[in-house]
Amino acid sequence: MSASDNGINLPEGYDLTTAQICSFLVNVASDMCAQWLAANKPAPSDFSWKPANQCPVTRDLYKVEDVEFGNLIWSTFQYGNSKTEPFCFVATYKGKKYLVFRGSQSGADFGMDSEYKLTDYAAPTSAPPSGVQVETGFYAVYNGLLESLKDELASLKGTLTVTGHSLGSALATLAVPLARSLDLSVQMYNQASPRVGNAAFASYYTDLKITTYRLVNTADSVPKSPPGSYVHVGTEVDFTAVYDGKEANKHNACCSYSYAIFNPKAPINPNFDSCMSG
Repeated sequence: MSASDNGINLPEGYDLTTAQICSFLVNVASDMCAQWLAANKPAPSDFSWKPANQCPVTRDLYKVEDVEFGNLIWSTFQYGNSKTEPFCFVATYKGKKYLVFRGSQSGADFGMDSEYKLTDYAAPTSAPPSGVQVETGFYAVYNGLLESLKDELASLKGTLTVTGHSLGSALATLAVPLARSLDLSVQMYNQASPRVGNAAFASYYTDLKITTYRLVNTADSVPKSPPGSYVHVGTEVDFTAVYDGKEANKHNACCSYSYAIFNPKAPINPNFDSCMSG
């Protein structure tokens, strides 16, 4: 779906409230990683996380005290040497479950984003098509958290909404088939997602019949990556906000993407600089 008269043309079936809650929780996940980085990247046993909603767009609309947060799920992957980083959690808000992935924030994250070579994908569901491949870097980070994620999801029942931003959207996309294989009813609302796999992966994902929406700033380069024979999944919900051409601004989870989904009729943030300063 495309922007119309500078607003977001929301497709039929798109639940704006769900998208907004997902955006709020992504901001909490982003702040979680910021806390970890500020603490000098401690090991899981040494990291004390205090959930916080620092995004000016969402912090007056939601309280983290109203959310029940599950355990942090960490990935161990190789980038130069072994890295262990916190990436996601399950959150319960007003009785509904959300699996929330944060985006790229460390140097290793950005390095893994750029490992563009396709690699074979092991589908968790039956009868996948042949030749299914996904991006090497995304898949390595995902496989580094897979067993912990399985344990967390195995305890859930009912409906799960999966969400993320940037690298987190790629990980969310890879997590959706796993959740389906565990008999969960799944939907995905993500932001700024890169393309995750090849045409065979997109076909496999489509055949799962998962409601999937991707919020996209058309001026953001990340949804246009990786280069080459990659194919998006789901329905694009787009807006255009150039923000002086600075990629970090166009891609920002809070001041660009959150602002847009909370202001769908006028998604360009007129106070972007003050938003970024907090």
